[in-house]
Amino acid sequence: MANQFALPASVCTKTGHAYATPIKPCYAIREQEQRKKLPGPSWTTPTPGSHDSKAYKAHLATMKEIVSQLRYLPVIEKCLHQYYSFKHNALVPKPVVLHLLETLHTDLVSSGHILRVEGEQVELGDISEISETVLLSSSTEVVITPSLDLHGFCALFCGANLRVETIGLLCTMAARASVFFVDRDEDKDGAFVQDMVWYSTLSLRLARDLAPQSTDVIIWLANENAQLRSFLEGDASLGVWRLVGDLTTDLLALGLNRESTYSPERTPFFLAECRRRCFVTEYYLEKMFGLVFNLPPRITSQYVDVKLPLDLSDDELFAQTPEELEEAKSRLTQDGWNTDGKLRAATWARLRYILSQFREGIVEYHFQASQAADPVQLRDLSSQCRQTWDSLLPHLRYTQDCWESDMPLTTCYMHAKIHLAYLQIHFQIYHLLGEDSSSPLPELLDVSGDILETVVQMGISRRKGAFTSNDLPLILLSVGLPSAAVLSTALENITQDPSRILPPGIKKSAVIRNLSVLASQLESVASSRERNQAFCLQAAKAITEKLDKILDKFATSKFQATPDVAISTDVSPVSVLTPNIDSSLTGGAGEIGAINLDDYENFDLMSWAIDFDLGNTASDWTMM
Repeated sequence: MANQFALPASVCTKTGHAYATPIKPCYAIREQEQRKKLPGPSWTTPTPGSHDSKAYKAHLATMKEIVSQLRYLPVIEKCLHQYYSFKHNALVPKPVVLHLLETLHTDLVSSGHILRVEGEQVELGDISEISETVLLSSSTEVVITPSLDLHGFCALFCGANLRVETIGLLCTMAARASVFFVDRDEDKDGAFVQDMVWYSTLSLRLARDLAPQSTDVIIWLANENAQLRSFLEGDASLGVWRLVGDLTTDLLALGLNRESTYSPERTPFFLAECRRRCFVTEYYLEKMFGLVFNLPPRITSQYVDVKLPLDLSDDELFAQTPEELEEAKSRLTQDGWNTDGKLRAATWARLRYILSQFREGIVEYHFQASQAADPVQLRDLSSQCRQTWDSLLPHLRYTQDCWESDMPLTTCYMHAKIHLAYLQIHFQIYHLLGEDSSSPLPELLDVSGDILETVVQMGISRRKGAFTSNDLPLILLSVGLPSAAVLSTALENITQDPSRILPPGIKKSAVIRNLSVLASQLESVASSRERNQAFCLQAAKAITEKLDKILDKFATSKFQATPDVAISTDVSPVSVLTPNIDSSLTGGAGEIGAINLDDYENFDLMSWAIDFDLGNTASDWTMM
């Protein structure tokens, strides 16, 4: 049988309706002028000792390391099938990934490169030939034509055109799938994840070095890599922020912020919709990470005119016939929402993008020259956000009773995350409006109560299924902790002044119960391999100590105010060390974001939580 990984006899490899043309690998430029003159293979090894030769050897050596990870192919296949059976908001369409995976496996077997299968690994033959072929393919420009179908698109990145970003994408998604599952074997799976993380990052670097232009698979790889490393390094890792910046550059370089890029004369329908999903997802992620770093956005709406992706499933997107696709599109509303009540990856992407536009409106106040917030404009923004949310179809809005229904837990969890994004917009608005007030605004208390109730419910449900919510530590810290600080401050104010009361919809007993549950969840939610564990432990201790003092005051003196509970901002909560927190948990960050648990009479939990820094140092997972 023909070797699928043999060097192509021609540099221009026709693939259905599309083709790949080799351009610009530095060590191949000199050969381009000679290709028409020399017989035989059109791509030759650079002259030994030249600069191009050194680059070629370095890239080839790296490529061999990456290709060698295909020995994990059985594990990768298992992880990806599990991943798509549970994760319903995956950015990379399932048909694309499974087709790439199947093609890769088939080609490795047919070409004889898989010598034998030993348990969960395969023994590979000489990978030099594959590595050289992948190096060449990865150095070519991918040309997209409007008549491409799924098979033609995948053929640009697999088979005879196997590219390094394809291998990297599969490794990265396998690593993400592995850390998702609660039944994972920490000892066995830990080594696999370590390898996949390293070669994911290595593949992304090499793909960008070799490719003349960003490709769709490079963008998917960059997104998956950023998501994986934010989990392992912490969302406030500078490395992750750089990755998000590079991903933004890739998107803008392809013009994915402009609607004209998606013209059917230039891009097939399925790929245009995939790119829309990708762009609006990155728009959301960029706003989210900007919030963590307290930095201005790189992508602003004034430079964006992209339409929302249609609310179609992956199967509908890759319909077998034009008639099936048109039938699916006909079932959508005029605004592009589905009407069957089902929730798809595109559904979540649309919701997040809509809410991110309101978040951008708030961000402007943080970075404008004048720091004075305009109350009228802020309340108008809140009103517009509420009207937009209320206008959504009923099945798109979160309700607390979903947890007790037959709705899958993963769907309930995603509903809750979107709901938190909506509530957080109002939280930020009312926090800005009440910055000069001596006590939290009633509206801020109301939204904080809703946030705390939602976060606690997400924590309670996290271990009911086979799929673990690996972003829960960040949610508890970045969303739950500020709302807990606001509510505990309100309770403490009541202990000092009994005339103060909570808004009618909030009961003290419910707030105290939820604060206790949140503290317990913070103590147990993060594993030792996560960067956020130390901060979760600090936050749990902070809430517990503050809650104990509040309860003591409620139980004595009929709420008479005493000097030792006065809130003061004279002591900086980041200036002192936290006792009783093992330094091995903090990864050397004991003096960062720490608090003095022995000085709670003067400690301002609210200020610390609102300005909470998720980490300024890297974890053991940091990739240089």
